[in-house]
Amino acid sequence: RRVASLSKRGIPVKLQVHHGYDFDWINENGSFGLYDELDCFAHALIQKKRIYNDDDWYYIWEKFQDASLYPYPIPTCSNRLYYTSYSDGKGRGNFASRNIKEGEMIYNGYKNAAFFQEGESFKRFLSLLSKEAACDVLEWSFMQDLTNDGNAVLALDLDGGALFNDGSPHQNMQYKDKWSLNKYASRDIRKGEEITEIYDEFSKTEIDL
Repeated sequence: RRVASLSKRGIPVKLQVHHGYDFDWINENGSFGLYDELDCFAHALIQKKRIYNDDDWYYIWEKFQDASLYPYPIPTCSNRLYYTSYSDGKGRGNFASRNIKEGEMIYNGYKNAAFFQEGESFKRFLSLLSKEAACDVLEWSFMQDLTNDGNAVLALDLDGGALFNDGSPHQNMQYKDKWSLNKYASRDIRKGEEITEIYDEFSKTEIDL
């Protein structure tokens, strides 16, 4: 079988090859213009896309640091209640690594999320990525009102938390509060069962993307 070319840090070279569009182009044409230009819709339909490892996530975090011009601490890996694999008809997904009781916290989003309060910083972030990473980021980003006052920010889970699929109306994980990023089991979940949430709880955006 073919083996992906790797850098010294173990990151696939393909993940590091820039997509060719700079900040000025993205700022003029918008994030959705980049989505169309990179044919991210076709990328979204691929069922077996890359499953990011810890080195891959670290690399993406470094790009976020570069874009934000602030040394945000990069989260360290901790014990997770899930693992990432492939879900039939949904591409990548997360599955319970052990039995999980109703009410248990499955995902702490605060320490693993990048936030963008305006569109310019998000576009700057996109301008630093490869085609594959940019398409993934555009697919994973969501709006969240973190203060319950109507002022939503653009958020992005920069770890496996980005890969929880929509399972409505039979999702088994949910926020306790819509303005929180922490997610809990809404019922008992068996080991090996896919963990899913509901996507329509996300806030609407007023940010110029």
